[in-house]
Amino acid sequence: MHPLLKNKKAFIFDMDGVIVDNISYHIDALKEFLKQFGKEITTEYFQTHLNGRTIQELVMELKPGASKAEIMALSEEKEQIYRNLYAAHITPTQGLSDFLQLAKKSGMKMAVATSAITANADFTLDGLNIRHYFDAIVDSTMVIKGKPDPQIYLKASNLLNISPKDCVVFEDALAGIKSAKAAGMDVVGLYTSLKEEELPNDILLKIKNFEEICE
Repeated sequence: MHPLLKNKKAFIFDMDGVIVDNISYHIDALKEFLKQFGKEITTEYFQTHLNGRTIQELVMELKPGASKAEIMALSEEKEQIYRNLYAAHITPTQGLSDFLQLAKKSGMKMAVATSAITANADFTLDGLNIRHYFDAIVDSTMVIKGKPDPQIYLKASNLLNISPKDCVVFEDALAGIKSAKAAGMDVVGLYTSLKEEELPNDILLKIKNFEEICE
């Protein structure tokens, strides 16, 4: 394991773009979903403005005044499109399985903190058969404010009973990195949805995948 990670007590993982390299499928699903609203989206706009945010927040922008039930129904509609697209392709980010095994063996506490809805978290963690590695799972239905607000990462560290300063977050999105840093946590940035140079320089590490930090 990388030396900069060995003195930490907990690893907290974002999901989309970190546990799975799936951002292109989310973009395709969102393009299909937005047709009913007469809107289009570019890959660049998704990567810089939407990645890391919750689908519920986007739905509220698309339909101001929508009821909570309508927001959740539309959110599930978009995510079902995504799951249908990705189901045949779901695979862990390169090196993830070995890294999780290594971290678990070392006694590291681990959590998932994702902007996804519960159904997507279940789809990913159970689809990859990795749920048993994690001591806590926090999704967007469990917080009031999504990333870049620090709430989701603070909730994860609280569930792990580990101080934020002793946590490392694995993130790929700018909103998520801001969230983790605002929570007082170090960040390892994966350049899956963004280019390496687009990740901020004031983070602990930048990696392409988990193989780079398994040794």
